[in-house]
Amino acid sequence: MKGGLKHIEFVRMKEDEFKIYSKWSVKAYAEHLIKSGDERFMWKAKKEAKAEFNDIFPEGADSADNYLYVVVNEKGEKIGVIGYQKSPFEENAAFVTENVIKEEYRGKGYGKSAFVKIQEDAKEKGFSKMVLNVFKHTPVSYAMYEKNGFKVVEDHGGSAIMEKYFDSESK
Repeated sequence: MKGGLKHIEFVRMKEDEFKIYSKWSVKAYAEHLIKSGDERFMWKAKKEAKAEFNDIFPEGADSADNYLYVVVNEKGEKIGVIGYQKSPFEENAAFVTENVIKEEYRGKGYGKSAFVKIQEDAKEKGFSKMVLNVFKHTPVSYAMYEKNGFKVVEDHGGSAIMEKYFDSESK
């Protein structure tokens, strides 16, 4: 792959994988809400996380305007999940819904490669920009997004909304 990026593939998530992923994702998001200070009580964080998840994926893995992928490395190993949806908040924007690489594959360039590829995927589908929410207690993710040209547009204390226009003249 170009620029020292790892060779990775995206495979659309299947419904059986989605069931496993959904349980993990809701739990992980609730934990991030607690760590970020956005929520104080775990029961409330879980309730909020589940509601947001169901809002994003009302029809499961095949929900309309969602692009949820399993990240596969050059050896065919499933190493993570990445995805985005057509933003419900603004026209022609892709909103990142997931970006996670398994612990044992982190720090090896897979996350960067997957994130570059997801931006290319969104551009190919006609989106003009990408938007994401990042928790500030995840400094590696935050730094990666900044290195990829994302700028903070909203600061919420424990988290921030970042965006990047694909065409620099679209700002």
